[in-house]
Amino acid sequence: MRFPLINTIAIPCVFEQFVPGALHPDGRRYLPLIVLRPTIAPTPGTITPTNLRLGVVDRHHLVAEGDVGRVGVARLIFALSTLRLQQPPYYSGLEPEDERSPGRASLTPTLFGQVQAVAAWEPGGEYLPYKTLYTEMAIDTDVGVVGLRTTVTAENMAVAIGTERVLPGDWVELRHSRIDILAFEPE
Repeated sequence: MRFPLINTIAIPCVFEQFVPGALHPDGRRYLPLIVLRPTIAPTPGTITPTNLRLGVVDRHHLVAEGDVGRVGVARLIFALSTLRLQQPPYYSGLEPEDERSPGRASLTPTLFGQVQAVAAWEPGGEYLPYKTLYTEMAIDTDVGVVGLRTTVTAENMAVAIGTERVLPGDWVELRHSRIDILAFEPE
């Protein structure tokens, strides 16, 4: 899973827990869950709660279970997201989902942040009955920079952003994301 902006995305964190996927009847395991706690303290007035724990999917089995308890940098991609431009006042941070049990890791937080770079903005859908848009970008939150990789219908994108493109410097909101981890680099 290559991501063109991988060297710009980084969340300083502690690798708190490795949750192996449940055993499938055919003997293989489902995807493991990696629980991370960002180590950059949320700034005053941010929406990120102190001691936020993120549950991310190790889709490609890239993270070593032996790194549990270590401090390092995680390279995270928010995928399959709903992308919208923010309206002033602008916010940054990660807001856990409401239905999360206290003390549990947030699996689908809402992300608020500022776009740092756009690597891909590709209209498509020539062979579909509707237009699509594929995008990859880096977004700065109050706890680090994450990547976004998503495909949406162009009609939904136009409604959500009200413009033809999202550019560096724009403030965005991501909802309903699956968070994948591309790397954990211990210190």
